[in-house]
Amino acid sequence: MPAADVRYERYVVCDSVEETERVAATFAARLGPGDFVALSGPLGAGKSVMARAIGRVFGVDAPMPSPTYTLMAVHQGRLPIYHMDLYRLSSIDELEFAGLRAYFDSDGLCLVEWGERARDVWPPSGWQIRLEMGGGDRREIAIVPFG
Repeated sequence: MPAADVRYERYVVCDSVEETERVAATFAARLGPGDFVALSGPLGAGKSVMARAIGRVFGVDAPMPSPTYTLMAVHQGRLPIYHMDLYRLSSIDELEFAGLRAYFDSDGLCLVEWGERARDVWPPSGWQIRLEMGGGDRREIAIVPFG
């Protein structure tokens, strides 16, 4: 069962990349096997920054670039991390054809950049992290459970 705690909801403003990474690391402490995290926001909002910081908490030492062209990268830390980027998908059918939906309910941690593109097939519960740009390195971050 996912480690999600539906009482946890957080809104925060970060003024630097380092602050954004600290928020991600604090949030990551609540995650575990089977959790699903959709990362949403415009280009450059910090989705990949958040994913990398979460990965580091789980012991991923290798680089975690956004898998924009490969759609998914698997990173092994204390548990498998399935890092997806759905930016280039044009339909849910492509997600299904690529077999990516199967990872949404997996034994690892599923981090999905541009996750809102698959909203109709999200698992029954998980997290959405919405990032908005506020100028320079400033980011407004909402961490919201669903389900």
